[in-house]
Amino acid sequence: MMQPMAHRLWKYSSLLLVMLFTLLPFLWLLSTTIKPVEQIFASVPVWWPSKITFSHYQWAFSPQGIELGQLLFNSLLVCGITAVLTGIIACMSGYALARYQVPGIRLVFVLLVLAQMIQGPLIMIPWYKFAAAASLLNTKTILVMIYGTMTVPVAAWIMSGFFKTIPLELEEAAVIDGASKFTTLYRVIIPLALPGLVAISLYAFILGWNDYQYSLILTNSLSAKTVQVGIAEVMESMGQTNWGGILASGVIVILPIIVIFAVIQRFLIEGMTAGSVKG
Repeated sequence: MMQPMAHRLWKYSSLLLVMLFTLLPFLWLLSTTIKPVEQIFASVPVWWPSKITFSHYQWAFSPQGIELGQLLFNSLLVCGITAVLTGIIACMSGYALARYQVPGIRLVFVLLVLAQMIQGPLIMIPWYKFAAAASLLNTKTILVMIYGTMTVPVAAWIMSGFFKTIPLELEEAAVIDGASKFTTLYRVIIPLALPGLVAISLYAFILGWNDYQYSLILTNSLSAKTVQVGIAEVMESMGQTNWGGILASGVIVILPIIVIFAVIQRFLIEGMTAGSVKG
């Protein structure tokens, strides 16, 4: 009895230490955002401020600061559209790659992998020229297009693997019951592949949310650029830097990712069991 209890105590203590080590920088960041300016640069650091202030958060949303509200809207819109389109396209193409054996299918898989190797600075100039020729410079549309070319290939490849793990007999049973191909896919196959679908959508969202280089090169106005560029511009600006406001902006930018993770956990668990039991 004592040995299992000691083992559990050691296990949970180790997990607690790892969590504290991982969360320590974020806790320090959060603490710094509510400190007065003089305590941020105090020679003796303090965890908890003597006087709590929310002026740094007000500065982040004000016209004198980063105007974070508009930047957040831009990023959420671009990344949300990218995630939805990636999920839809990867679901359809991944199912086709998993279920249909056509000539050249292996070449398609090779091209999907190679597409991930040709990114970043290698295609920056072609993308810029394309955006200029299509009058898409300084628009959210060009960012959605670029992020889609980065996420769809790997997402389709991942989804094809998920669909291959689903027994073909489930589809055959649905067809015998009179379901169409689309109904079978929507009501039987996709619920079973929901963990993969959620994962690739989250991957697409985070990839777009963390992007800096494409947004920097292709957007320049408040109506189109994303939060990463907005924060970087304030950090690189001349004059006194408002570090409290920048750190507060960092906290706000992290929140959407935390919320998304908290929401999708339920869908991941449901997707592992949904669709396999016939009511």
